[in-house]
Amino acid sequence: MIDQVTRKGAVPAWLAIAFGLMLCVFGLSSAVAMNPQQPFHSYVLDHWSVEQGLPQITALDMAEDRAGFLWINTQIAVARFDGTLFVKYDRATTGVDTSMLSVAWADPKAGMWFGGAHGLLRELDGRFSALGGPAVNAIIDAGNGTPLLATSDGLARVQHGTVVPLDGHAGAAFSLLRDGQSLWVGGTGRVCRADDSSSPAVSNCIRADPAQQDAFVSHLAMQGGQLWLGTQVGLMHVKGDRLVPAALGQGLDTTSIESLLTDRQGVLWIGTVEALYRRLPDGTVERVGEEDIMQRPWVQALFEDRGGNLWLGTHARGIYRVWNGWTRRVSLRDGVTDPLVWSVLRSAQGQIVLGTNSGVEVFDGEHVHPLISGSALPNPSAYMLRYDQQDRLWVGTRAGIAVFEQGRDVTPAAFSALRSWRIDDIREVAADDFWIGTSGGLYRWHQGILSRADPGASTAAATIRAILPLAPDHLYLGTEDGVREWHDGKLTEPAWAKSLNGRFVSYLDFVKPGVLGVATGDAGIGVMTNGRLRMLSQKDGLPSDNVWTFNVVGDYLYAGSVAGAWRLPLSQLPLSDARVHSVSPQRLAGEERVTTTTSLHCCNGGASTRSVVDGDYIWYSTTDGILRLDTRAVGAMPITPAAAVVSVEHEGKLFSGQSFTLDEGARDLTISYTAPHLAVGTLRFRYRLDGYDTDWQNADLRREAFYTHLPAGNYRFRVAAMLPGAAGYGPEAAIVIQISPYWYERLVTRAVALVILCLLVFLLIRWSMRRQRRRNAWLEEQVERRTVELSRALERLRVTNLALAQESYTDTLTGLPNRRFLMARLPPLLSPDTHIGVLQIDIDYFKQINDTYGHAVGDSVLRELGEVLSASRRESDITVRWGGEEFLLLLRDIDAQGVLVIAERLRGDIAAKKFDNGRGGILRLTCSIGYSMHPLAARADESTFDVAVELADFALYRAKSLGRNRSVGLLVTAPLAEAILHDPLAPQLDTMLAANQLKWMLPAS
Repeated sequence: MIDQVTRKGAVPAWLAIAFGLMLCVFGLSSAVAMNPQQPFHSYVLDHWSVEQGLPQITALDMAEDRAGFLWINTQIAVARFDGTLFVKYDRATTGVDTSMLSVAWADPKAGMWFGGAHGLLRELDGRFSALGGPAVNAIIDAGNGTPLLATSDGLARVQHGTVVPLDGHAGAAFSLLRDGQSLWVGGTGRVCRADDSSSPAVSNCIRADPAQQDAFVSHLAMQGGQLWLGTQVGLMHVKGDRLVPAALGQGLDTTSIESLLTDRQGVLWIGTVEALYRRLPDGTVERVGEEDIMQRPWVQALFEDRGGNLWLGTHARGIYRVWNGWTRRVSLRDGVTDPLVWSVLRSAQGQIVLGTNSGVEVFDGEHVHPLISGSALPNPSAYMLRYDQQDRLWVGTRAGIAVFEQGRDVTPAAFSALRSWRIDDIREVAADDFWIGTSGGLYRWHQGILSRADPGASTAAATIRAILPLAPDHLYLGTEDGVREWHDGKLTEPAWAKSLNGRFVSYLDFVKPGVLGVATGDAGIGVMTNGRLRMLSQKDGLPSDNVWTFNVVGDYLYAGSVAGAWRLPLSQLPLSDARVHSVSPQRLAGEERVTTTTSLHCCNGGASTRSVVDGDYIWYSTTDGILRLDTRAVGAMPITPAAAVVSVEHEGKLFSGQSFTLDEGARDLTISYTAPHLAVGTLRFRYRLDGYDTDWQNADLRREAFYTHLPAGNYRFRVAAMLPGAAGYGPEAAIVIQISPYWYERLVTRAVALVILCLLVFLLIRWSMRRQRRRNAWLEEQVERRTVELSRALERLRVTNLALAQESYTDTLTGLPNRRFLMARLPPLLSPDTHIGVLQIDIDYFKQINDTYGHAVGDSVLRELGEVLSASRRESDITVRWGGEEFLLLLRDIDAQGVLVIAERLRGDIAAKKFDNGRGGILRLTCSIGYSMHPLAARADESTFDVAVELADFALYRAKSLGRNRSVGLLVTAPLAEAILHDPLAPQLDTMLAANQLKWMLPAS
């Protein structure tokens, strides 16, 4: 269960009240009462109905509580509004009937009071209680912070939670009004006054004429010392000791008055079924047009909040917020012929000149008048306006320029060359010296000559959107391909502007000395200082990446974009820090809200004169005329209101936003929070749960925090709101959340579990150790047995490897070593100091033996021949079967003559040997021997050995060609050169013999 405890950690009541008062006095730019000098159509109207969460379309009464929430009575339920979201309180959520409550009053101490046909209700900390009593028609402060009630039985107060009737007023009371020390009470056909407001005893009454004796005085308002009465038969006022018709015309004397209010500026607002009226302090009565609000608005409730906003509760369209705004629109009703405005300019006489899609018009402060017809221009669209030093008006259109002097067209004939181009900017840098930016390049008009200044520019770079003169021959140019610099006849791209390649640069100007501002159509706004450009975009907090124009007024930069007009303190511009920080601009006009009735249409893209500063005003061109922004009315940057925790949801049940303890059940919580803000501006939130979250969680517009499976512990939930344009987050709201541990999470349970766990671990360790010892003994036995087996296997493997090695090096037929053996033994033998005789022995006509006697006899002969060669070799010699019937002998430490001797001896031994022919007979064989000597060059390695073998092979071939059965040597006479060794010897043989590099060696005859 959840035990409700004290609001530990919540914002104290005195702090909330103090902060609310501070907002009213210092913080909110809209905290200025409705300006009576403005026509109603210049106000800003925001609208909310059931589509935005209002429980029902009929608003019967409204009041603002001490925390800043707006409470609205509807026909089916009471709603609380924080400026964005509605919270509905109906029978299902409160347990009492909250329908058809016609009266609402904010208790200055705590909570709200509501009245209706079923008596009195009270709200405190989200809990409703019904006090009953007679029907309540009006509630005001009794003078001591308690409610004074006008009921169907007269006047009443609340004592100890009970409605107590008061003496002094007979009959039903329908309305109450306090005027200084006087209390006015509206009844049937009369209004009565008590001179001592602390005692409601009525001293005298003023009655209506007999024809109006049955009129219910349901509304009272005081304007300039005059008491006005609203009844179902018309508007009345007190004249001497009589109640007489108001005599304000417009049918107010005979129509039912649904609501009355005098605002803090002394304007009397009158709501009827047919229309809304306001009576100004000078007595002027204005009927609000249907085009400004709605047809038959039926305003049943009027309320002015602490911020100076006027709230209208209607019968069929929900509620409206009406406020001064910071703007005034000049459009069709002011005489504008074409509301699509491209450019705006201030004349030397202080008039505002506007270039529309159909010509040029002028605003004199009251009305708009035609100035130049579109038919008098090269193109009707007055895209660009500029006055020169001679007070001539230059009009750049979508197809050329026209120049007018006192209404007379004085356009130079040379300007006909510009008729193909849109004119985006015109800058005068000296007398009769103008720079003209067009969609077809940069032009200069100087001393009566028009010339193109950038003939080599690309198509995008030739679309000049903005010109900023630095000197007569030095310009910065904003193009559709970034920024270009024109200096002394050369067009270049500044190094600082490389990042703007391909970007639409819409405007250039200095925001302060030495700091260049750069506005783009799709990349935000940037500042360049000390040769470095730093950009701000939507990801840094801007409303949009589009910026058409900007102006600096005071300490603020004001920008116009497709997302509206906004401002940013100059101190937030990224001037020195290389890292761009997030910014919080304040939206001033054109805020995109579905609740806005009158769209503020700002701002329009066009040429460079999209805005103009006029003292404290900034004028913007829009698609609905021109818009004037009053920078004085905007005032200082707003202050963010204090946040509030609304409720905590747990397992489908809602609990008030107080600190609490969660004892059991799931540990999933949904925490709802808000910040009451009845003025313009969209709040964003952040929150964190201390003890769980490591950092603030950015919730943006979301007003709920979700937590699941929270562990036991003590937490503190904190939330704060931020208002765009404010310096930072506002005061936090906080609640303490205590989550009790489950039984298995408690300390005693955990201690017992720990002891049991330790015992189990001890027993497990003992069992494991005993098992491990038995396992180790078995393993040792297995290791010993396997070690013996492995030793035996290794010995067998060693013997086998030796046999394999021997087999791999031995010719299986003859038992002589093979080529592999020779290659393994060769490297250590090769040395320039070791003389080796290389002999190749080949059996003569061995093929005939195979053909005659068969391969078996041939193999037998080769085996016997191997035995002869093995028996006759020295221990240091190597005898190798070279292949087929060929054998190779290496004789170490021997000279050429010794080789010849051994060769002849071997030849004789083989010739004398009797070989078995396999048929009981014998065979006689001869052999041919070729030999050479190694080394035969300065170096000795395997490659030179291959050459020695090649020479022995040549010698063997010579022996066969000389008739076989002989020994022939081929020897070098001197070490061979490297060049000879790199090429095949066969082609070089004759040359080398002729050059005496080689010689044949034959035995003496």
